[in-house]
Amino acid sequence: MQSDDLETSAPAPSLVHRLVAVARRRRAGAAGTPATTAWPQGRIAALVGVLIAAGPLTTIAGAKLLAGQQRAAAARIEGDASPRIAAAKAATEARAQIDAVLRRGTLGATIEALARALPADATLVRAGRTAQGVLEIEVAAADPDRLRAALRRAPAFARLRNTGQRQADAKMIVTFAGAAP
Repeated sequence: MQSDDLETSAPAPSLVHRLVAVARRRRAGAAGTPATTAWPQGRIAALVGVLIAAGPLTTIAGAKLLAGQQRAAAARIEGDASPRIAAAKAATEARAQIDAVLRRGTLGATIEALARALPADATLVRAGRTAQGVLEIEVAAADPDRLRAALRRAPAFARLRNTGQRQADAKMIVTFAGAAP
């Protein structure tokens, strides 16, 4: 029975109808004329046009306001998180360097292999690795060409490149650098 009552009741007036009624009451109260005075049709059409345009314009303005707030919040969060991001990136790079160091053979094992590859008259002057893992060695030998040939024959040292050479006493000191075990 209640559903019949709901169906027979008149629908509520729309927003435009309510605004027109309020405007008529104000106009009637201000001019002292009866409330039945009608507005010219042009004004009602203009009011309806403004109401129709106001919806999307209000939506656009609200969206721009919200977008600006979100951009400011994102910039603030990025500023707050940038030290943590930089620390995480540095930790990742450090892990990669440590992994490379651990996968490489030790310098002692490299020196043993080098001692087997060097000619009998050659002497190791200096050996070391850079932070990037590049092996740098200096070898004193009477004949640098024989030394280079001996290192090229050893597969582990074939990638070493001659980076310098200088005279010392009766021997030449030859410097090599490159990737090695």
